[in-house]
Amino acid sequence: MTPPKGKKQTDEDVEGQSMSDEGVGNLFSGGGSATPSALAGWAAPAPAQGRPVAPVTPMPTPAAAPAVIPQPSREAVQEPEPEPLDDADTAKPVGFYVSQNVAARFRKYRKQNDVTHTQIVLMAVEAAAEEGIAQVVEKARRTPKFQSKLFAVTVKPDDTDLRGLGPVQLQYKPTRTQRSIIDGLVKESGLPDHTKFLAIVLDQYLPGRRDV
Repeated sequence: MTPPKGKKQTDEDVEGQSMSDEGVGNLFSGGGSATPSALAGWAAPAPAQGRPVAPVTPMPTPAAAPAVIPQPSREAVQEPEPEPLDDADTAKPVGFYVSQNVAARFRKYRKQNDVTHTQIVLMAVEAAAEEGIAQVVEKARRTPKFQSKLFAVTVKPDDTDLRGLGPVQLQYKPTRTQRSIIDGLVKESGLPDHTKFLAIVLDQYLPGRRDV
């Protein structure tokens, strides 16, 4: 500042002027000893410290459901019930075994009378039923080789040693109904199987010499 005329400038005034000019130059003019870094601190605010952000976990994408292809509706088809089978159509060949003697008499009877194997068997079984199954079985049993009245030896009947049994195979063809009737008579006879039953009834029915 310039002192008014007539006023003597003192040392205090000079010092005060010097200090005032120096302050103005530091803040606004950029002069003096002010550094760019100091001004920068005034011009730009300090960056704000950000908060830590948690990482975002991506959600799993659900698998796409398989496409459903509509199927054409099917109407239930009702199958016709099978017709009842005639008994004559159920006939099946059945084998059995007889002795050489019974087999020879069997074939001879078939040729002389022009009948089938099945017819011969059915006639023999019918004749045995009329006579009595228990009596036919008893007649077919052979006398035990050892007998004793003194010791009262009881011999168990041997179903493997019957008149009419043997190694020759014959066949006949019964229907389901006929086989069922014969199976019932076999059970009544007490014999273990139907082969033994047919062997003894044929031996007693066929003409000629019976097994001994």
